[in-house]
Amino acid sequence: MKNRFIIEEFGKIRQAEIETAPLTLFVGDNNSGKSYLLSLLWAIYTADEKSVLFSGLPELKCSSYSEISEKISHLMQNSMESQGQEIKISSVKFLQVLNTMLEKNKDRFVAEIFNSKQVPIRKLSVEMQEEFDLFIECRRKETRIEINISYSAERSGIFFPEEMLEKNTEFMINIICRDILLRFLKGKKVPYRNSNVVYFPAARTGFMLAKNVINKVGRQMTYDVTDVYDTEREAMEPFTKPIIRFLDAMEDLSLDHKTKYEEIVSWIEQEMAYGSIQYGSEANGNEIRYVPKGSEISLPLRASSAVVTELAPLLLLLKYKRRLGAICYEEPEMCLHPQLQQEMGRLLIRLVNSGIFMIATTHSDIIVQHINNMCRLSGRNAPETLLESLGLVPEDLINARKVSVYQFTDKGAFSIVEQVVPVSGEFKVETFTSALMKILEQTTEVQDFEGE
Repeated sequence: MKNRFIIEEFGKIRQAEIETAPLTLFVGDNNSGKSYLLSLLWAIYTADEKSVLFSGLPELKCSSYSEISEKISHLMQNSMESQGQEIKISSVKFLQVLNTMLEKNKDRFVAEIFNSKQVPIRKLSVEMQEEFDLFIECRRKETRIEINISYSAERSGIFFPEEMLEKNTEFMINIICRDILLRFLKGKKVPYRNSNVVYFPAARTGFMLAKNVINKVGRQMTYDVTDVYDTEREAMEPFTKPIIRFLDAMEDLSLDHKTKYEEIVSWIEQEMAYGSIQYGSEANGNEIRYVPKGSEISLPLRASSAVVTELAPLLLLLKYKRRLGAICYEEPEMCLHPQLQQEMGRLLIRLVNSGIFMIATTHSDIIVQHINNMCRLSGRNAPETLLESLGLVPEDLINARKVSVYQFTDKGAFSIVEQVVPVSGEFKVETFTSALMKILEQTTEVQDFEGE
């Protein structure tokens, strides 16, 4: 099930149609809305059944919701007499309900992301590429009601205590609809759990160095203005919600968590950080420390290089977070030499191939070109001998169908967002090409002048 987000007049963005892929890149001008859109997608992928997006669903005045509610209610009531009854509802009906909810709650949703009512959004909606039918089945099993939902080769199940059917049918219908709407919103087989989606802000180095100073409880009281849409508390100039959740993720690390990313962690420490990150030792408590390659002395993070502090949050999550569903990554090339920018492009692909959904903003033509190279090799079924000569392995390659690139162009009062369609398996980014050509022309003129 694939979906597309339609956004209009969101911050500086005049209009955007975004269909995310396992690796999605936002490229282009500064101050053109890349981080805004990344924050919005982070909030969508961290949404759960309690999200403000679904606020007021039971009272929704929408013919499609009334029809859906009536059918589900009838199904559950009839389950008293007949086991395994099933109803069929078109995806169009649920999509109409979802877009009605988005229209109703989009302003409050955006206000909660940025802790401010000053970020406008005129439209947020979802489109789907195909129509299909959903089948909802109701069964009684001992003392519980089992609801099975299936569509487009996807299945989910919800269980309720049997006594709830008599006392609160409306609540059950609400839960069933929210589950389906959430899946439609995210467009994934299994919706991401809230804590499995992490946002890496561009200022992550500063936050990493200051995180022990910022008391968690005090931060929540001072900065997390979740009810800002209904109050005037935004005058406190809080952090945005993605940053708050980033800080939470860094404080909630657990040495007990076993992850499946050991090989990627080892590769990053060997090829990019040139040393290892330590956390949670008996001697240092929960302090993050760095051990340079070939050394037995550990350094506090504040005494480490900018490359280490930039990579530290990613390394910590890969080491100590049981599962990562998605990473929204602002400017992964920060503080990286061109050679390490190429390695970062390699890392992004390896993360995707390990099952982590990646959305990143970037100004690095090196990262984009590396991804282009790996797409071309993948599309041409490069032999192992060629990969070996290039120092590559199969997990370094990615098919262009798994990549989406969007170009952001600043037009002054507004910006436009356009999808970059691959040509011969390569994404050609106009702004990068133009900037490189301009500096090349300038270099040529300087050389000509020096030769006179």
